[in-house]
Amino acid sequence: MEGIKEDTKSFSPYPLLVIGLILLAYALIQQIWLMAAAVVIVPFLTFYIVTVLNKPYWGFITLFTLNYFFIGILRYVNIQNSSVMMDAFIIFLLVCIFLYSLCGGKIPWQRANNKLLYISLVWMIYVFFELFNPSAVIEAWVYTRNSFYNFTLLVLLTSLLLSRVLDIKRILFLLSIFTLIAIAKALIQRYIGFDAGENAWLIRSESYKTHLLPSGIRYFSIFSDAGNFGSNMGMAAVVFMILSFYMSNKKLRYYYRFVSLFAAYGLIMSGTRGAMIVPLGGLAMFILLNKNVRYIVGGAICLLFIYIFFAQTHIWDSNRQIHRMRTAFHPEKDASYLVRKANQKRLAEYMVHKPFGEGVGLAGIEGRRFSHRFTTEVPTDSHYVNIWVQFGIVGLCLHIVILLFIITYSAYLIMFRIRNRELKGMLIAMNCGLWGIMLSAYGNNFFWQYPTGYIAYIFQTFLVLGKSYDNELTGQTKLEPNTNIL
Repeated sequence: MEGIKEDTKSFSPYPLLVIGLILLAYALIQQIWLMAAAVVIVPFLTFYIVTVLNKPYWGFITLFTLNYFFIGILRYVNIQNSSVMMDAFIIFLLVCIFLYSLCGGKIPWQRANNKLLYISLVWMIYVFFELFNPSAVIEAWVYTRNSFYNFTLLVLLTSLLLSRVLDIKRILFLLSIFTLIAIAKALIQRYIGFDAGENAWLIRSESYKTHLLPSGIRYFSIFSDAGNFGSNMGMAAVVFMILSFYMSNKKLRYYYRFVSLFAAYGLIMSGTRGAMIVPLGGLAMFILLNKNVRYIVGGAICLLFIYIFFAQTHIWDSNRQIHRMRTAFHPEKDASYLVRKANQKRLAEYMVHKPFGEGVGLAGIEGRRFSHRFTTEVPTDSHYVNIWVQFGIVGLCLHIVILLFIITYSAYLIMFRIRNRELKGMLIAMNCGLWGIMLSAYGNNFFWQYPTGYIAYIFQTFLVLGKSYDNELTGQTKLEPNTNIL
């Protein structure tokens, strides 16, 4: 790496700048717009590649940012096979890490030896063997496989590049900024209206049927749908409120409380009833993980207040969003819930003879592009039902066991092994947020969608590696010089 830096210092960019200006002038005079665009973009792209080769951490920050805004961007830019872009970027980042390491850069490869990566590899193997499922469609497997394999690679990237407590703080702070942007977009949708791209998406995808309702509009911000938006805002509300109790910086505590309150408002704007379980489940987990009597009592009172307000009163029922959220506490009166239960019953009768599922990518209406069959005609409307249909009861049990292991193992670390208070607070926040969206995933099929999937697996990696971060703070782990962080 030193050789690369020395060569960079001795290199003069001025000749290339002159050549670039000449080419740009020629392209503009001749009206060769593609050439003009290339002349403008290539220097920036080259600079970015060199930057990531020297500091792969910046590549991860780019990946995290792209993940959050990816779906929103696609509403305005028509890109065929757009998911390939994310796949290619992950591979590019892995190549940069290997080259960085070969050139003498410090990459903590020993961190790849962790429980979550091994568990993810087990899931990858199971997904691979789904190729041999008699009812599988190869095209569906090839198109959908990256949704599962990329998460394993993401665990590896997080383990290698986010090796310090400072990295956790920065990712959480970046997430808070993205959350505010998402809320701002939802507020624009509510008070100004949907723009042309959003209106086109509502019509093209027929999402107007589930978002423009007589009971009110369900706002979706930059997310794939209101269910994804609402659950993410619920997670953000939990994560940032808990963080505000543990951060040593007073200004940061107030800032995170501000973000949490706005995120809770975003949840209500989404009109996603199933997302109500996120703050409730997160609060319940917070009570279980905490040894501080004051926090336990406060959390229990808050949990009880939310339940009584929504389940036992009719306060502010004139507000459409609040009225809709209140129906989540009376599912037996909800026609949508009853339809979902009926669909699950129909699927259960079919899946009894499919212990390994119908095949990857062959669940729900999304699977119709690959094959028209019973499982692609019945909406799944749930992450776990979707997993069950694709991978069978065997795959569903494996998936749930993996998620529960991560939650319980990280809870054990938090309660008995983590000594630093601020780190413990960050891990508690992520554990509670993750638990909340795991519960919400029963009523909404969003857990593996952008940006939820990436955020969930980054959180899981932080949680499983919690003890190594604690060792850093207590001086038990000798870390290399700060070469791969901001």
